[in-house]
Amino acid sequence: MTLNIHWLLDPASDPQRSEPGAERHLPSLVRDRRADTRNRFDYYIQIAQAAAQTGFDGLFVRHRIEADESRIVAAVTARAVSRLSVVAEFPASVGSAVYAAKQATTLQRSTGGRFGWAIAPDADGTIRESEADFVANGDLQQRLDEFLTVARGVHERCPFTFKGKFFEVENGGFEAPLTRHPFPKVYLQGEDDAALAVSARHADVHLFRPASLKELAPRIARLKALSEAQGREVAAGLIQPLLVREDQGSAERDAQTLGLEPTVLVGSYDAAAAQIADYVAAGVSELLLEASPALEEAYRVGQHVLPRLRPITDAARRAA
Repeated sequence: MTLNIHWLLDPASDPQRSEPGAERHLPSLVRDRRADTRNRFDYYIQIAQAAAQTGFDGLFVRHRIEADESRIVAAVTARAVSRLSVVAEFPASVGSAVYAAKQATTLQRSTGGRFGWAIAPDADGTIRESEADFVANGDLQQRLDEFLTVARGVHERCPFTFKGKFFEVENGGFEAPLTRHPFPKVYLQGEDDAALAVSARHADVHLFRPASLKELAPRIARLKALSEAQGREVAAGLIQPLLVREDQGSAERDAQTLGLEPTVLVGSYDAAAAQIADYVAAGVSELLLEASPALEEAYRVGQHVLPRLRPITDAARRAA
């Protein structure tokens, strides 16, 4: 089992960094009077470069309605940093599944096959309505199923015809050069059986929220059973926020100061690597690691945790 480790870039985090005009919020004694020559996208590229330099396999760009569009951030960073795979998260409410698929195949072509698609979890009804998404809660899974059916269908078959409740295509489909790369790897999310069933039919990777090993193991087993019933293999992934320091005491003191959520993995470099390795042993093969601030912590995690983690997982794989 190959282990892929992505660093998570949240476009909404550290909102003032490399944002033109942000110096207005600084005290007058330290105000930067230089002309703006950099912008927010330079910061995103710095994060991607940090991830590439420290041994991450990819960059996962989170969807945030209040921040830059994830697919554009993914395109910019993928072209700037040629080694990383880049996954863009976005909601199924983006509109036309055919047009979304064309964007995906174009990004796949522009990155040489390094682009991935992640469908964001559905927000609650009030938030979705504020974003002009009025699909009823009970129809969200069907909409997602149809969205993915159409998106992959127009890429893989021409002509392609489909008629559903939310999407309809008549004799559609792509031709070369748009079909010269495989469809991007699809990442889906969710904890309940309905979400796992959609992943069993459509996903390449199913991402789980942070959880204890006791909670996560049966969910991975359920995903495996559902995907095998579909004649498919779907990888299990884990989104894991963390705060790591050289020793346990320093990590716990910083965590207490910051008031972190209980789902954050707090520990020394050795302890964090050992705990993550336990998740991998339980069946996780895709990791999305995140910490704040993203730039500095990418270096910390990449330089201190990954070199401890990979030998453990490599040894376990050889022994299996």
